[in-house]
Amino acid sequence: MKRPVLAIFVACLLMFAGQASAQAYLRVVSWNMLHAGWSGQQDWNGYARQIWNNYGSAAGAANGVDLVFGQEVMYAESAASVASALTAVSGFTWDYRVTEAIGRSSYKERYAVFFRTDRVQLLSSTVWTDTGDKFEREPQIVKVRHIQTGADYTFINWHTVFGTTAERQAEIQQIASVFNAIQNGSSSDQDVILVGDHNREATSPWWTTLTAVSPAVSWRVNELTSINASCAFASRYDHFWMQNNHVTEYSTSGRDYIADMCAFRNGLSDHAPIYISFYSTADTD
Repeated sequence: MKRPVLAIFVACLLMFAGQASAQAYLRVVSWNMLHAGWSGQQDWNGYARQIWNNYGSAAGAANGVDLVFGQEVMYAESAASVASALTAVSGFTWDYRVTEAIGRSSYKERYAVFFRTDRVQLLSSTVWTDTGDKFEREPQIVKVRHIQTGADYTFINWHTVFGTTAERQAEIQQIASVFNAIQNGSSSDQDVILVGDHNREATSPWWTTLTAVSPAVSWRVNELTSINASCAFASRYDHFWMQNNHVTEYSTSGRDYIADMCAFRNGLSDHAPIYISFYSTADTD
């Protein structure tokens, strides 16, 4: 094959490869990992197998996930261990970022984000500056780029205080100010998604300050996710929140599959992971 013809052939292959890779799903999990790192909560391979093998609502769902947001990660070493286990279980390289320990009292937790390095580029991971000390655990703010499509997303990873009823209500009514500030703070990335364990059902009137944000903010996933001592689902605490006008990439969401409720409850967590997927062909912002 002559060189000019070969060059054209190679260029066409690259063009078609680029077109094929530009259509892809970004698969995301949010999970309260129940004191990951404390005694009895160190089954790193168990965490990884749940994340990788049981993504989706059914046993037959396709394996694999790209991005994971963890709450109740107790030590920096816990996050490192989960990332290492994900690499081993999945066969792909995972990286992570973990916050400092956060909390007003001697009891503190960390947030963590885990990501496949071939699918997700981490742009930044910071902790919200909590002026006025409105939150027991100020949220983690994570900006990512989906490598296959170039689509950017900003996630607010938040574990709401349980505390008293009044304390929970006050925090939930304040989260709208964080969402607004993040959404208004960037002209290049309007796709903002609030994730986490929010200790309140999504249909509660407490969320009216968030749902009143313009464009309208609405929830995805309001299934029973917390698990009681009898190994039964109990409360609707874990959600995703987003603006449909901006997050046009939304595809599906739900509660991840759990094969054995008692083994899960006694060995991994008292919350089921929740999942969401986004489909894009390019950055829409």
